[in-house]
Amino acid sequence: MRTDVFARLHTLDTTSAQYEIGLELVRDELLPWARESTGFCGLIGLVDRSSGKALVLTLWADENALEQSAEAGDRLSALAAGASGASRRALEDYEVSLFEVPGRADD
Repeated sequence: MRTDVFARLHTLDTTSAQYEIGLELVRDELLPWARESTGFCGLIGLVDRSSGKALVLTLWADENALEQSAEAGDRLSALAAGASGASRRALEDYEVSLFEVPGRADD
């Protein structure tokens, strides 16, 4: 169980069509950039299709990695929101107090 992880939470208001466009941008632009970034630990995308709220959570090995990724993360978040037509509601940084992701059964 890790507790020395930091997170950036992107919160968006979106329609189903905007979400699909944004999801493609996250897969094609944000995720490859993040994988190449020092300290990247993972990305989780969440959506509530009934309310149109979408969340993208990026995880970083330490506070320095979070800070180093801040400017590019902000630009990519704004790009994805703008290109999809979604509204960016918030971009927030957090210290992760609990982090455990066991291997999936089908891995």
